[in-house]
Amino acid sequence: MYIPFARKYRPKRFSELVGQEVASKVLLNAVRLGKLANAYLFAGPRGTGKTTTARILTRAINCLRPTDGEPCGECENCLAIDKGNFPDLIEMDAASNRGIDDIRALRDAVSYTPIKGKHKVYILDEAHMLTKEAFNALLKTLEEPPPRTLFILCTTEYDKILPTILSRCQRIIFSKLKEEDIVKFLKLICERENLRCEEKALYTIARISDGGMRDAVSLLDQTATFGEGEVKEEVIEEFLGILSQEKVRDFIKLLLAGDVDGALSFLRDIRDKGYNLSKFWDSVEEEVRALVIFRSLRDPEKVIKVEPFHREVSANLNSLLYLEKLINTARMEARTMDLFKACEIAIIKSSIVKDILSIEELVKYLSSSEKPQEVQAKAQKEDLWQTLKNSLNKIDFEKLRRLSWEEKEGKIIIKAKKEELKGLDVEKLRTKFPFLEFVVEEAEKKEEKEELPEFVKKTKSLFNAKIISYERNKGKDNPS
Repeated sequence: MYIPFARKYRPKRFSELVGQEVASKVLLNAVRLGKLANAYLFAGPRGTGKTTTARILTRAINCLRPTDGEPCGECENCLAIDKGNFPDLIEMDAASNRGIDDIRALRDAVSYTPIKGKHKVYILDEAHMLTKEAFNALLKTLEEPPPRTLFILCTTEYDKILPTILSRCQRIIFSKLKEEDIVKFLKLICERENLRCEEKALYTIARISDGGMRDAVSLLDQTATFGEGEVKEEVIEEFLGILSQEKVRDFIKLLLAGDVDGALSFLRDIRDKGYNLSKFWDSVEEEVRALVIFRSLRDPEKVIKVEPFHREVSANLNSLLYLEKLINTARMEARTMDLFKACEIAIIKSSIVKDILSIEELVKYLSSSEKPQEVQAKAQKEDLWQTLKNSLNKIDFEKLRRLSWEEKEGKIIIKAKKEELKGLDVEKLRTKFPFLEFVVEEAEKKEEKEELPEFVKKTKSLFNAKIISYERNKGKDNPS
């Protein structure tokens, strides 16, 4: 029978717990030194190992051959706990057994001594779901439990636990796991299962799981099944409908460049291909948040994992903060309107991001007589011709370079005759490169080579006139 990865690779010892060093050390020492509390409260996000740790603790205090606080995993009691048929381990789902009658039944059963093990253990999952009356019925038992009885309350919502309950429990907080820790564990599973995996794909799974190991392992299991033993980014995109981090960053680059057309097209493509728009927008928000942190701190490595992308983005902090606000606003507006429409509005509003000045540039502008556009132009250190060279084909670039031009206030002004611009899509160039200006000069009208009659010359000179047209009529001069 097939065993899912989440069950197959569930930790069975304190040393196997990933990313929960504090919880592991506290409980291991308590078992080893014989300093167990009567009741524990394990609190933290879902999938971070609360129930798994509760079971490891149950093994450790009931193991027949423990080693320095760790369960052996091979004795009769350890195996029975693994299989879920140990009589002295009682697990309750407080979400479905939340009433006072359920707690009273539990309280009555507590008085019985352990049947097979050294301790009787009660694990209450989702403990915050208990009613106030049920909590009150549990108070006395938690405060003075019978000998060799241990209570472990697990919750994802610590703030909903009554203060009177908290005061009677030893609290252990479980934190979200780091992406690096999750990826390391996923690699280990891939090696043991002979799966072909891409590291980028594993990081995508870790990011999607939002710090929860259980979710990450389950996603790996599903992806490997769908990909027939291969864990790749394209498999994840196709199976989960979630874009890779690289594509999310491409979208952010469009926003920062003010390319509204490109960003809207990108968004519509996501919708038409059936990708999860909500998760995509979450990823965009997370990436922009990382950019804000990178721009804000002197030593961002202590807070986030700094990548080349963060250094490549040249946008100032004000621009990033404005973009972050637009993304959050779209999320809030999605409560009253369609998320896609809210995202479209956010993209349209992002068109001014590229023009937002930094604090330093703004101060400089306020203390000078220069216009904001001039300050912005001076702040741009990128070589404009190099930008054109990188973006245009060689023929078009050389055509532009040969024309008469001047660089002024951060713009390239090209002066040319209409026939010199043949083969160049001037309107498209203007749209794509706002710093390009074209001044089209009209060709001078050729003076009529034919010699003007003396009468015409004198009339033109006398009145300082301009000849509009001139015709000869039967050998006689006939100016008009």
